[in-house]
Amino acid sequence: MKVHTFMGKVSIDGLHEMEGHVNEWLAEHPVKVVDICQSFGMHKHHDGRREEPVLLITLWYEPVE
Repeated sequence: MKVHTFMGKVSIDGLHEMEGHVNEWLAEHPVKVVDICQSFGMHKHHDGRREEPVLLITLWYEPVE
């Protein structure tokens, strides 16, 4: 079993963008999704002075040949 994690901003636009990334990744990789986990966290902003909420989606999968 393998894993792939996506991270995106917590906003309507951020969620739509993440949906696009997940759907594109699934279309490009022949996999069978075994489990999906979602969690929230905080990510330090690139300026280092503040944190912003993020959504993590972890896909556990098996390659399909």
